[in-house]
Amino acid sequence: MTHRLRRWSFPLVLCCLLAASHARAADGNCQESASPSAATDRTARLYAAGECALQRLHYREAIGLFSELVGFDANPVFRAELGRAYLGAQEYERAREQFLLALQSNPPEPARKLLLLFIRMADQQRTQAKDWFAQASIGEMIDSNINSGPVSAGVTLYGLPFTMSPAGMPKRDRALHASFSAVRNKVLSQRVSWQSDAALDLLKYRSYGAYDTDQLSLDSGPHLALSGGRSEFYLPLGVTRATLGGSGYSASGFFAPQYSVRLAATDLLVASAALARNRYDSAPARNSFADSVGLAWQHVLGSNWTLGPSLSFADERAASPAFSNLARTAGLSLSGSLPGGLRLTAAAAATWADYRQPEAWAAAARRDRRRNLSLSLVKELNGGYYASLSWLDMNTRSNLELYSSARAQVQVQLSKSF
Repeated sequence: MTHRLRRWSFPLVLCCLLAASHARAADGNCQESASPSAATDRTARLYAAGECALQRLHYREAIGLFSELVGFDANPVFRAELGRAYLGAQEYERAREQFLLALQSNPPEPARKLLLLFIRMADQQRTQAKDWFAQASIGEMIDSNINSGPVSAGVTLYGLPFTMSPAGMPKRDRALHASFSAVRNKVLSQRVSWQSDAALDLLKYRSYGAYDTDQLSLDSGPHLALSGGRSEFYLPLGVTRATLGGSGYSASGFFAPQYSVRLAATDLLVASAALARNRYDSAPARNSFADSVGLAWQHVLGSNWTLGPSLSFADERAASPAFSNLARTAGLSLSGSLPGGLRLTAAAAATWADYRQPEAWAAAARRDRRRNLSLSLVKELNGGYYASLSWLDMNTRSNLELYSSARAQVQVQLSKSF
């Protein structure tokens, strides 16, 4: 379980907030964009009118417009903008409530940090500053292949054909999945804050306890805002520790800097990198140094949907060259609001991984082609809770039959933010 380059499992649904915060459009242009002739769609018209009201500092007008919008579309972007309107109207408790509701959509890091900043502003105005946020989740998961067993029982080892025993073939099981995460963001100056994150993830299978996994992640580092918030640096150092079947499995230490810059009102570009040292308790040949770079673009489509293509490259140098590899990944994600207050996220990723040397039993170096597809639906509930249903399909095709596998996971979860 090597450290993964810090990327988002949910596409950026709030990336238009920074642009809205710093918009300086002239009143004439704002009126034109908000007029009914500019957008016949009710959602787009209300959103544009609300943004114009915020730009003109007409906070009561903006509250009315965004309240109407939220009434029939629970898009977290609209809730965040309603919170910003309440903040301008000095209704700090209501502002905080809307920002927390937006956080319950489990937004990616840049959006979450901005929402936390708004919450901190509201709290400081109330003289009851709160600079932390936490989330707890519990759910049930069905896993079709917990051991990543091969697709076919026929494999080639040392140049000879073998048939896998039933013990080595895919195992299906159900699991209890629980997680807890917390973040603290302490303001040091107008441009600098210090962010610390902690996350605990527990997976307990019903029948195959040897595959139970626990993972603890900790990271901390400075967060710098530049150009009036238009661009940001985040420089975290962190560690992860994982167990498998109750025994130590792996540990990693990493440095994962990230830089984001807003190119336009609807476009955010994020460049990231990571340096990691990975250690495996029972497989020293897999101990490695790894570095990676990534580039992601987030583009807002209309007022309800966000498109996010991404590219990343990772180079892992293991103690044994047979486990050293170069991986290239291309991804695409789409998220948006559906009727009934549902939030949909769909993502696809393809990875090409080439290993440097063959393992002792293999005739050739391993070459994997991996494809991941995922879908998730999130529904906001009363009392600060939200429910989610997710599906993940993982498919690996390798030149070595032993590593060709197919795996699907379906999960339901109930979460609460604090």
